Amino acid sequence: MSSNNNSDSARNPPAAPARPEFRSVQMQTNDPRYTVQRPQSMATAKPAPAARNDVINMDEFRAGAVPAAMQQETAPGKSSNWAPTAPRPVPAFYPLEKSTRLVEDETPMEVASRLSESLRYMSVQAVYNDEAATANLYTAENVEMHMSLWMTPSTAQQNGVLVELQRRKGDSMVFHRYARRILDAAVGDIEESDLADSVDADKIYSKNGGLFGQINRCGGCLLARLAVCFLLLLLASTTAVVTELKNQDHQEHENAVVALEIAHGLIMKDRMDARQLGLESLCLLTDPAKTGYMTAVLASHVVLLGSTGGVEIAGVTDAPGNESILKDEGPFQEIRETILSLVQFSRIGEDEEDEATSPESESMILLHNLALAVLANALEVVEHPERYIEDDNEDNDDVKQSPRPRLNTQGSEKITEEFLSQSEEFSKKDLLKTLIGELGNASAKPHNATLSAKCIGSLCRASDEAKRRAKELGAKTVVATALDVGVKTHLKLETECQKVFRAMETQND
Repeated sequence: MSSNNNSDSARNPPAAPARPEFRSVQMQTNDPRYTVQRPQSMATAKPAPAARNDVINMDEFRAGAVPAAMQQETAPGKSSNWAPTAPRPVPAFYPLEKSTRLVEDETPMEVASRLSESLRYMSVQAVYNDEAATANLYTAENVEMHMSLWMTPSTAQQNGVLVELQRRKGDSMVFHRYARRILDAAVGDIEESDLADSVDADKIYSKNGGLFGQINRCGGCLLARLAVCFLLLLLASTTAVVTELKNQDHQEHENAVVALEIAHGLIMKDRMDARQLGLESLCLLTDPAKTGYMTAVLASHVVLLGSTGGVEIAGVTDAPGNESILKDEGPFQEIRETILSLVQFSRIGEDEEDEATSPESESMILLHNLALAVLANALEVVEHPERYIEDDNEDNDDVKQSPRPRLNTQGSEKITEEFLSQSEEFSKKDLLKTLIGELGNASAKPHNATLSAKCIGSLCRASDEAKRRAKELGAKTVVATALDVGVKTHLKLETECQKVFRAMETQND
C-alpha cells in the first residue's frame, strides 16, 4: 500500500505556490521626445516613428510652450499686438465650442492681426500669449472670455485657422453679443470701423431684455430676485415705454426716489451679490438714455452731493415746506459715501478687511469698477443736463404727452466744486489725485482708466479750479501716456484721453 502511495507522489508532485511574474513593457507615443524606453537589459528598444501627432501635452499647453516639432515658419506681417508663433492643431478628443469660426486661405498671422485691431475698436482688453496662440479678453461689462487659434487637423476636409471663443465669467447675453462681432471680424464679414457701435451697450440697449437680464444674475436668492423685480418695474415706469405714468403729474420723481431707496438697501447689505446689484441699479439710474432725464438728474445729485436739495421741480419743491423731495436724506448720504469709499479706497465704509473685502479681491475689483461707472455717469449728467431734454422727448413724437414738471438745477461749476470739497472733507484724500492715479494704470486696467478719464474730463470742463488742480498734479503727462495705450489697444480710452486734452486746453465760459 505504501509503495503505491510513493509511486503516486512521484508521478504527481505537490503544486508550487504562485509567484508574481514580471514582464517588460515598452510605453511610447509617436513623438520620440515623449517615448519611455524599457530597460535595454531586458529588451531591445525599437525606434519610435517620427510622424507628427495631434495629441498634445495639456500641461505644456497651459504653460504656453510650443513643441519644436509643431513649430512652423510664419511670414512676417504688419505690426500687431498679437503675433502667434505657431497655432497647434486641434487636439484629439477636444470638443470645440459652438462659438468657433473657420477662416480659410489665410495665415494665422493675418487672422491674429485682424482680430487684434478689431478688439481695439471694440475696446476689449486683451492679454495675448503668442506661444500658445491664445488671448484672455475682458470687456467693459465685466465679461471674461478666452480666445484660441487652432490649425485644422491634417485629416479635415477644409484647411484653415479655427477661432474659438469661450465664456469664463459674466453675462451670457453680453458674451454672445461680443462673440458674434469678434467671429465676424475674424473672417472679415464686418468692417473694423463699424465694430465700436455694434457692441456699444448704450446704442443697442434693450430696455426690457437688458433690465430683466439682471434678474438672472441674482442667483438662487428669492428675496434678491423680488427686490430687483420691484426695482426694475419702478425703473420701467420712468422710461418712455410706459407713457401712461408719464401723463400723471409728478409721478416720475416719486418713482425715482423709491428706486434710489431700494438701491441704497441693496448697497448697504453685507452680501457682495446684493451690493453688486445695487451699484448696477445706480448705473442705470444715472443714465438718462435708460431711465429718463428727471430720474438721472435726481440720482446724479444723490451720488455727488448726497442730497436732492439743489434740484427744483415746479409744483413740487416750490411748495411751502417742500424744499427737498425727501425729508430724511440719510440714505442719500450713505449712497454718496459708499461711492466715494469704493472709488478712493476700494472698500465700503469701515468694513473689516478679510479675503472677500480685500481691495485686491475679485468682488471688490468689480465693485470699484461699478462705482467709477456710476461717478462718470453722474458727472456727465450734471455737466450739461440740458442735452437730454430733447432726446428724451424725440422717442415719442407721436404720443401726446402732458407737459413735464419743469426742472431747475444749480450750475455745473457750483455742483462740481461742492462735490470736490465734500469728497475731500469726507475721505481726507484728493479725488482728482485718485482719478489721475487710476488713469496712470491704463496698461493694466484700461476699462477703469477710461472711466477715470471720463470723470477727469467732466470735472475739467465744469470747473476752472478742477482744471488748475489737475495740471498741478501732472495730469497732462499721465493722460499722454494713457493716450498711447489707447491708440494701441483701446479706442474708448483713446477718445476719452483726447477729450481730457481738449478740456485742459480750453478756457471755461
